[in-house]
Amino acid sequence: MPYEATSVTNGATISGTITLAGGPRKDTDAVTRDQATCGTSVPGAVETNGNDLSNAVVWIADIKSGKPLTVEKRAEISSSDCQLDPRVQAVVKGTTVNVFNDDRLLHRLVFIRAGTHDTLTRMPFFDPGQVVPSERLAKEAGIVEIRCAYHPWTHAYVLVFDHPYFAVTGADGSFRIDSLPPGSYRLMVWHEGMAKPMEQKLTVTPGGEQKVDVAAKLP
Repeated sequence: MPYEATSVTNGATISGTITLAGGPRKDTDAVTRDQATCGTSVPGAVETNGNDLSNAVVWIADIKSGKPLTVEKRAEISSSDCQLDPRVQAVVKGTTVNVFNDDRLLHRLVFIRAGTHDTLTRMPFFDPGQVVPSERLAKEAGIVEIRCAYHPWTHAYVLVFDHPYFAVTGADGSFRIDSLPPGSYRLMVWHEGMAKPMEQKLTVTPGGEQKVDVAAKLP
């Protein structure tokens, strides 16, 4: 059944921190071409502040009713110095994604449904300041992986949800999901590099705040 917006009275909150099991880590990827613009290395998939893990996506699985979806259904991705920003973001289904290019380089971004060979769209960029809007990327719920055909270290992800109960951790690894109807749920945690999300069961009470701390295991 599709998600239904209802009135949530005395909703609950889930908050916490996602940390990296195994301690601090900062990955880098080698730059193999266009080094005058891109540099010799760029940040990799994992970057922690202490043990706190940023760019982890947290959501409630299989929820079918609750607070309304966000009114603003527009998101942005920018390409600068051969990197995509933000590297990870989460949006609701039906969002239009504007893709900007700020590099004086030739890029060819390929958008695929993660874990498949299903290409959603391709975007060639030739000029700085070029903008391409797309309604295809968030047409269906799931994970969209973005790569550049010419710069293999360039990666980004857009996670698309058909409900509003999700969050992306900041630099301190923290997240917060509010206005949740009381009940029992499965909390999911995903980070780039995971073969599948981690799962944690929890129960929230009316008006309560459930604290959750998860240690993520990454390759």
